[in-house]
Amino acid sequence: VTGAAGFVGSWLVMRLLEEGYTVRATVRDPGNPKKVKHLLDLPKASTHLTLWKADLVDDGSFDEAIQGCSGVFHVATPMDFESKDPENEVIKPCIEGVLNIMRSCAKAKTVRRVVFTSSAGTVNVQEHQQPEYDESSWSDVDFCRRTKMTGWMYF
Repeated sequence: VTGAAGFVGSWLVMRLLEEGYTVRATVRDPGNPKKVKHLLDLPKASTHLTLWKADLVDDGSFDEAIQGCSGVFHVATPMDFESKDPENEVIKPCIEGVLNIMRSCAKAKTVRRVVFTSSAGTVNVQEHQQPEYDESSWSDVDFCRRTKMTGWMYF
């Protein structure tokens, strides 16, 4: 589970542990108790959870964590709502992170499935809302860039 210290990532780790899975979770700083205590305190964490240091933009930093895994949940994403340069500080690192994780999965040769959570904004921001969303319901990138609403770079 990438981005395990975040809200969605930590809930996913908790549910996987509850189901009896052994979880290899990545965080930016596994040595920072303030950031990882909530994970280490989860039931079964002492026997079924290992934390790994990884960074989306560091090629190869996910290799060790992913080695031997059959599945990867990619939840991590750069977060900076105040970014002055969202293209380079949010969008490009997000894309590079996905590519780095996919390269690590390919190197591992054991990963059968990757689940990428992406962002609700990828299917949610449109000038004219739809009643239902499916695989064809992507946000209008030009609209998001043109309106520059708060957090637009996540959509």
